Amino acid sequence: MFDLELRARIADLYAAYAECICDGDLAQWPEFFRDDCVYRIVPRTNHERGLRIGPMFAESKGALVDRITAIKETQVHAARALNHNVSGIRIVSADGALINSRSMITVYQTLVDGTTRLLLTARTFDKLDSTGGDLKIVERLVVFDSELLAGALVYPV
Repeated sequence: MFDLELRARIADLYAAYAECICDGDLAQWPEFFRDDCVYRIVPRTNHERGLRIGPMFAESKGALVDRITAIKETQVHAARALNHNVSGIRIVSADGALINSRSMITVYQTLVDGTTRLLLTARTFDKLDSTGGDLKIVERLVVFDSELLAGALVYPV
């Protein structure tokens, strides 16, 4: 069993992460990650086959910053808002400062016309680092349930 304080800290990290994306504060999003991080989004079918192919991949915090810069300054896309819900947070294991955790997420997307749609349902598999007191994401794997997304995946999840 893991202590309640650690569970609360991880739940708070996930809530702050979702808030950052939902509030459109994307410039702060890479700060949730360690410099040498991995971030990947893959469909369930690829995950089950051991394939790493998916709509989003980054191998460092710098790549995440590049992604955000591209979203804000170079990509052309319709304005949208996200509602990112996190549930089922669980600590799978801990070894020193490294923690493996999981969660379930649903992300709703509202486009400029006011239509709200379910963008994805997914599971996250995270490796967190608690060195230095703050929790940082070392690795985040998001496995979404469908083979195709209902709309463009512009923002991170």
